Amino acid sequence: MALQSVNDREELLSVLEQAPAGDCIRTERLTDLARNSGELLGVLKELDRRGLDFVCPAAGIDTRGESGKDFFRFCAALQELDRSDRRERRQRGIDLAREEGRYKGRKPIAVDETLFDSVVALWKNGQITAREAMSRLDLKPNTFYRRIKEQEELKMKDYKKMEKDIRAELKEAAKQSRQDLSELKKQVRAEAESVKQAADEALELHDVERELRRDRRKAEAAHEDSVRQMKKDVANEAKELKKLMGEQ
Repeated sequence: MALQSVNDREELLSVLEQAPAGDCIRTERLTDLARNSGELLGVLKELDRRGLDFVCPAAGIDTRGESGKDFFRFCAALQELDRSDRRERRQRGIDLAREEGRYKGRKPIAVDETLFDSVVALWKNGQITAREAMSRLDLKPNTFYRRIKEQEELKMKDYKKMEKDIRAELKEAAKQSRQDLSELKKQVRAEAESVKQAADEALELHDVERELRRDRRKAEAAHEDSVRQMKKDVANEAKELKKLMGEQ
């Protein structure tokens, strides 16, 4: 027999999923496992169903002896008595509310959400049957399946809200991307216009340089023609002068 200590309901649920029959669960205070007598009786019923013993020194409880089964049977009787008393008090309250015109329908059955989620997870994973899940939660089939449906609807509502938020974020991101792209296009067009203007100015400068080179070549050619003509004139004048000197 293994003795496993638990300090809260989270640890209890974790241990219950692994503890084999014959082990013993120990806690220092009953309030560590339950918030009220109804929850405590439910825990004790589950321990008995699994064949686990229970020890709580502060409460003087130890089911490992011969009287252990008697204690569990006594707790089961108390749970049934408590359930019967709650049904009677609830029915009296409903009858009185109906007489006074205040009855608005049946209130949801209180269920430990942590325990409910744990048991439903086991059922969905195929580890226990639906009947066993209902027995552990002490719920009738219509309440059990209604709770699961409500849980799924709540999850679906959360998914839809998440999807709506994601769509809004994507829409905003797309809008920002379009604005960024438009701004980028403006910058590209401005840069392209600047490049074109620079290219036009460069082409115009090239044309000016070409005209200057052409004018320079013309001037050089005219200068050469002038020099040749001057040489001819000097040569002719020299001939004339020589002729005149010969005649004298």
